[in-house]
Amino acid sequence: MGGMIWNRFHWLLGVIYLSGLLALGILARRRKDNSNQFLNASGSLPLWICIAACIAANCGSLDVIAMMALGAQYGMLACHFYWIGAVPALVVVAFWLLPAYARGRYPTVLDFIAQYYGGRTRSVAALCMAAMMLLLAGVCLCAVAQTITAFLGWSFGSGVLATAVVVLFYTWIGGLRATIYTELLHFAVVLAAIVPLFYLVVRDFGGLAPLLAQIPAGRLHAWQTLPLFAPQATMDRVGVVFGLGVVLSFGFWGTDFVQMQRALAVRRAKDVPFVPLSMAAAKMVFAFLIVLPGIAAPLVLGSRISGHWNTTLPSLMLHYFNPSWVAIGVMGLAASLISTFANNVSGFSAAWVQGVYQAWIRPQASDAHYFWMGRITTACAVVLAIAGAYSARTFQSLMEYIQMILSTFNAPLFALVALAALVPRRVSGGGMAGLFSGLAVSGVHQALVSVGKLHYGSRMSADFYAAILGFCVTTLVVLTVGFSKARGSATSGPAQVSDPLPITSSVATVVWAVVVGASCLLMNVLLR
Repeated sequence: MGGMIWNRFHWLLGVIYLSGLLALGILARRRKDNSNQFLNASGSLPLWICIAACIAANCGSLDVIAMMALGAQYGMLACHFYWIGAVPALVVVAFWLLPAYARGRYPTVLDFIAQYYGGRTRSVAALCMAAMMLLLAGVCLCAVAQTITAFLGWSFGSGVLATAVVVLFYTWIGGLRATIYTELLHFAVVLAAIVPLFYLVVRDFGGLAPLLAQIPAGRLHAWQTLPLFAPQATMDRVGVVFGLGVVLSFGFWGTDFVQMQRALAVRRAKDVPFVPLSMAAAKMVFAFLIVLPGIAAPLVLGSRISGHWNTTLPSLMLHYFNPSWVAIGVMGLAASLISTFANNVSGFSAAWVQGVYQAWIRPQASDAHYFWMGRITTACAVVLAIAGAYSARTFQSLMEYIQMILSTFNAPLFALVALAALVPRRVSGGGMAGLFSGLAVSGVHQALVSVGKLHYGSRMSADFYAAILGFCVTTLVVLTVGFSKARGSATSGPAQVSDPLPITSSVATVVWAVVVGASCLLMNVLLR
């Protein structure tokens, strides 16, 4: 898959795309910005923009490459990362967590944590989120540089530098608003690449039914091949249901800084639940649009991708597309990865400035100072991500690496959020101890797996069980310490702790949730 030869038409497409990207960054800038608008854009955007941006940020990001690679590697099991790993959690987030954040006027999940555990725990959580987003930004930058290298023949360093400069420009100018608007441009190009690919793969086999008939039975079922409890297997039901479906899924969607930013940017608070519900519906569609071509890839490409799963999507594009459409596909791949890179850079800036800098370093500075600190942090995040890209270059499986990061950081954070929502008066004193304990246990577990002291059937299975372990340890420590402090002192914890506000939902949101949930259940039954 060497660098393809680009003619003048291809370069013209690239120039038009790049010009549009930079223009959106300039146009998205508001004349009267404050630091919160620059970092979060809270309550300032139309509902459809936020829905489209959420879908673009997730379905149009690393998932495009990583999920198709998982389809080629694991078959229909890859759909679990959308069906079990997204839809149930998104429905719960829509009716539980997001309305609580919006009604409590919490600009971010960090403010929610601060309300129940205090400012110190909030700062530690902010550092965890910042580290997680920086690692994810590094792997995104690495992936887009590898894509540019594969199709254009550039060096890895040139691809990293070119991407970093473009993202730094429009995030510096427009902050999160620019990131959201440019996501829509990215997503349009991504769809132009993957929708025709899905059609061509299905047509090549004579239709959807003939394609499914040619897939081996062991790769076609999502549940029948899974043992109940077998960590030495590739995956098992305990790991998928509890590790992926409960801890990683609810942890990601309930605490993810990037997704929360976009949902809470909706102008009207009552419309907030439509954002995660629409994302859940999109996941149902993308499960087939992305995964099915990956499942068919071994039948189409044979041994060319065996053991090189991350090349599945580029290889299919080169196999089916003519040179002009390959150029569009290249821009789609690069756009999806650049989008995720920019998301994590913006999220890192918000987590650092509002969670650490404003809270502990300069708590009484002017809003203009925080605004410029947000820009400086954005630039620093891009530079640090360049170092992270070279570190991520050593990993072979994108999704396994992403799940490793999430199982280490997100599982303990989700335990804090879940406990605060379920038993708010029992947890205020134990947040710091619980978070540190969960992070330590998850980190040690991952280190032991990496050096070969703990053995699982796959790295993915190890990630699932690391998430379960980190969540359980955090929960036990928070409850134990919080209960002990509550008995010892009536004034421990934050000064004001209140129960989550009651959730009311419109008929439209309830109907939408029922349709999405029923569709997810039907897919699991039909392809069990």
